[in-house]
Amino acid sequence: MTYVDGDLSDRIEGSAKTGQPVEGELQTDSRIIARVTDGIYREPWSAFRELISNAYDADATKVSIDCDYPFFKEIRVWDNGNGMDQNVFEHLLLHIGGSSKRTRRGKELGIANEQDATLSPNGRKLIGKIGIGLFAVAQLTQQFQIISKRRGDTKRISATIRLKTFREDSLADSSEQESVSGQYKVIAEETGETETHGTTIILTSIRPAIRQKLQSSDIWLAYDAYADTRDNPETGLADVVLKPKYHIGRVDQKSELVVDTQLPWLPEDDPLTKFEKLFDAAINLSRSAREQANLSHLDSYLQMLWRLSLACPVKYLYEHPFDLNSDSNIRIYKLSNVPKGSAVEVRLPCSESIRNHFCIKSGLADPLEKFTVHIDSVELRRPIKLSDKLNAASPIERPLFFIGQGCTDFGGSSPDRSGGTLRFEAYLYWNSKIVPKESVGALIRVNDASGTLFDPEFLNYQVSEQTRKRQVTAEIFVSKGLDGALNIDRESFNTSHPHYLYIQQWLHNAFRQFATQHKRIGAVARKERFEEQKRSTYGKLQDYTEGVWTKMRGESLDVPLVEFENLSTGAPLPKVVGNNPVRWTDEKKTSVPVVDAQLIEAVSVVLEAHGVLDGLDDSGRAELIFDLIKIFESVG
Repeated sequence: MTYVDGDLSDRIEGSAKTGQPVEGELQTDSRIIARVTDGIYREPWSAFRELISNAYDADATKVSIDCDYPFFKEIRVWDNGNGMDQNVFEHLLLHIGGSSKRTRRGKELGIANEQDATLSPNGRKLIGKIGIGLFAVAQLTQQFQIISKRRGDTKRISATIRLKTFREDSLADSSEQESVSGQYKVIAEETGETETHGTTIILTSIRPAIRQKLQSSDIWLAYDAYADTRDNPETGLADVVLKPKYHIGRVDQKSELVVDTQLPWLPEDDPLTKFEKLFDAAINLSRSAREQANLSHLDSYLQMLWRLSLACPVKYLYEHPFDLNSDSNIRIYKLSNVPKGSAVEVRLPCSESIRNHFCIKSGLADPLEKFTVHIDSVELRRPIKLSDKLNAASPIERPLFFIGQGCTDFGGSSPDRSGGTLRFEAYLYWNSKIVPKESVGALIRVNDASGTLFDPEFLNYQVSEQTRKRQVTAEIFVSKGLDGALNIDRESFNTSHPHYLYIQQWLHNAFRQFATQHKRIGAVARKERFEEQKRSTYGKLQDYTEGVWTKMRGESLDVPLVEFENLSTGAPLPKVVGNNPVRWTDEKKTSVPVVDAQLIEAVSVVLEAHGVLDGLDDSGRAELIFDLIKIFESVG
């Protein structure tokens, strides 16, 4: 039951007489919505991410954003999605925070699939859920215009919206019911045609702080602040603030002149080539050979492009990680879901992909076949490339790939308690160096999109694995569930939600399995390398010894054999060198340092080649070899 103000208080007072409790439904105050529309996101890129997600949910195949860089005075976001008619506009303007997505109302409005409200009209898994994505623009501006037309409709609808800034102190002299999110002015016009469709959002009067953020004003101001001390060795501030290697230019705030532009691409490059060059710049730039390449060499705008490319449901720049096949130089392991299980190496049949071998669903073709995002003539792609070559020297000679899958209904527990079924697929990829550094960690994608970035702590993995943590990148693709664990900004999780806890536990178990295999593989690799180096050293030693023998005795005589005593412990002791016996006293036998037999053999042959052993008796030969062994021991 819903009560109006005053009615509930009267009923509570009356319960003292009746002895009966008063029941009803909790209600949300309009102040909450007012606060939400005032901006809930931390960075400008988050607002763009939400607008792109809205276009994806509207079955768009292309999104184009014009940021008006480097000035950022007006931003235009266009998509060729389904568009909105007057009914959708009504719901949008009158039900802020009350999305019709994933509801029966969504089916009626034509913004959800007729058979499954969790899908878009054409079958995409919906990213949005609670209906605040459009008001992500509050992060950027307080006023904007929406122009939209639905296919089959002859009317184009335009709405001008002005958001109200939320101020707590303004509530002191007003009632709670007066909280409003803003005002709108909407008009429809006849176009006379039916086939065009899509939505354009025009953002004007961009907040000054946002403009300065996108212009990297903070970086340039800090760079100027250290201009006098940067090259002075006495200050020790040489590396405090560096000029970005690549940037959109520096804007003079008074004259609005742009100077010193340095982009990683050429103006004539096509959109995809531009992004490829941005990717190459990110993975190859570092201050030294020891440092991992990172994004600190890019200005705020270029970093925004990178983050958006990670978050949006676009294609990978190269191939999807699950499309790697047996031809790649990567060792593949299957993760176990048993708490103390072990990963098992898998050898794929000829040219078979990981996807086909393990029946992976993540990353399959979009129902609409494509979804592209262009920002200022740059086509975004996921900036992840799992190289089949090592990025730095390592005893382990090949990258490692661990594939895993998880599905649970939590033992049939009530969805109200468990959140329902959870299903996901994941991988952990190891390389001796992950580039750029910002790709270290685990990234969770829900319905192929993400509001979070890579978590370098792997969901708070507590075991001390700092070196290995820096060498792993992982993605978790959630196809069902986890929505309920996403906080309202979609940039963090409710860490007590059952779905989050399950994935956290699974990831920690997966990382443990990886670490165990990595240690084992590393130990084997180090042993093999040592044996190889040992064989190489012995080969060179043998060649040198034979060379000395030939020089001293000629090619007609074979290199003499060295016969060793059979001792269960202690150093190998030669008892015969060629035809010369060697006699060891018990005292010498117990005090001879442990030196490799091949080295003693080489020394013995060289002594024989020079005729030194011929001039000594049996004991003298032992004494000489003993003294030489002691020298070897002293120099390691």
